[in-house]
Amino acid sequence: MSSILKFFRDLCCCCCCTEDPSDALFAAGVEAWKKYEEKRESQYLAEAVRNHQAALDIRVPDHPRRPDSLLHTAMALWAQCQGAVTKESSSTVIAYYNEALRLLPDKSDKHGRRATVYTNLGMVYFTLFRLGKEDPEAFPATGSNIGKAIENYRSALQLRPAKNDPDRPISLINLSIALVQKDSKGDLMNAMVNLREAVELCTPKPANRPLLLLSLNNLAQAYDSHYNYSEDINDVVGKVDVLRRVLDLTDEGKGRLVPLVNLTNALWRLCEIEHNRSNDLDEAVLCGREALKLSDGSDNIIHAKALITLANVLSARYVQISPKNVTDLDQAIQYYSEAIDPDPEDGPDPILCSSLASAIYIRCQGFEEVEGATLEDAISYNQEALHTCPKDDPLYLRIQNNLGSIYLTQFNKSGAEGDLVKGIQAYEDVISHCPDDNDDFTCYQETLKDAKRALQDKRE
Repeated sequence: MSSILKFFRDLCCCCCCTEDPSDALFAAGVEAWKKYEEKRESQYLAEAVRNHQAALDIRVPDHPRRPDSLLHTAMALWAQCQGAVTKESSSTVIAYYNEALRLLPDKSDKHGRRATVYTNLGMVYFTLFRLGKEDPEAFPATGSNIGKAIENYRSALQLRPAKNDPDRPISLINLSIALVQKDSKGDLMNAMVNLREAVELCTPKPANRPLLLLSLNNLAQAYDSHYNYSEDINDVVGKVDVLRRVLDLTDEGKGRLVPLVNLTNALWRLCEIEHNRSNDLDEAVLCGREALKLSDGSDNIIHAKALITLANVLSARYVQISPKNVTDLDQAIQYYSEAIDPDPEDGPDPILCSSLASAIYIRCQGFEEVEGATLEDAISYNQEALHTCPKDDPLYLRIQNNLGSIYLTQFNKSGAEGDLVKGIQAYEDVISHCPDDNDDFTCYQETLKDAKRALQDKRE
């Protein structure tokens, strides 16, 4: 009996001696990662990195479980360097993922690890692309990085062909986001096709609501970018319809603020392209008012956007729709004024200042001047806009043209030669910066000739 027990004891000792120490380290890394995902505390992430790296060091290139260690170590390292990504850290992660792809089987990958690696590689390259746009010197090769992101996201999608694959929607979304950033007409069309499929796959499943909203918001962006190539109003209509659906899916409360601002802005753009859409303008005003009620000013950026978008649609409704209600114009002026930062770091916002100046000028043309809405106020805001608007920006011509018009209007009221001279100077500047093929070039020339003729008549 004792000899049998000794046999089993020796067998156990033999098994213990041959046990792979990397397995315990790998399991500890998995457990630490699970705790990190639950609690988002850096200590668990550091523990995951430490254990997975130690397991990987043991699992030499011919080790059967090396691909798993490469995948998990890369994931943990990438999470650890978020917010402080360097070329060195990203190169290490990319090298681990690429080695994992070489070692993983092509066909018998029942756990979908290759698709996961492709997805994560796409994420790394997409992050490098975004960082490169912010700091090209630190992260060069933005073109190749977005190309590699698309290539890897597409490979992940190809490994998830089944419509009922729970990971197919996010693969469609990832690829589409990268295609939109590449910003070519063909890529944008492909992104729109993919995102429509993602919307279709997510719609029947309540659990997929976050993915559905993500798909819809990115589809709206794709429509917007595609319009820059197509100039087809159907793209703008498509964006509006998508954003309406986003709003319908958003619960009551402050979470509606951004969707409301986005829809208001999209409706305004639609009505600027195609006038006399009174129902859309009315809807935009209602959305804009609801957004402003939800905005408490705690976030200065979104509060300013809420003010500006509402002012835009109120001003557009006054200009486009009859009978006109001066209250729309007065409220537009009020909201534009409230949106202006009294102490901007980069100087006045030229778009905002010129919009306010235009609204004031329109009011002065139809009504008596009132405090805060005089021709002098319009001149002042246009001059502020010119200070920060680059001269090669098309907006510069519009601002200078408006400034010239205001001076000429003021001359017609006051008869002061100084106003006429300033109007002439403004139009001379417009013509000097206006391309000959600009649709308004002839109009600018005629206005300048008339102004110079008026000055000559006045001096005779």
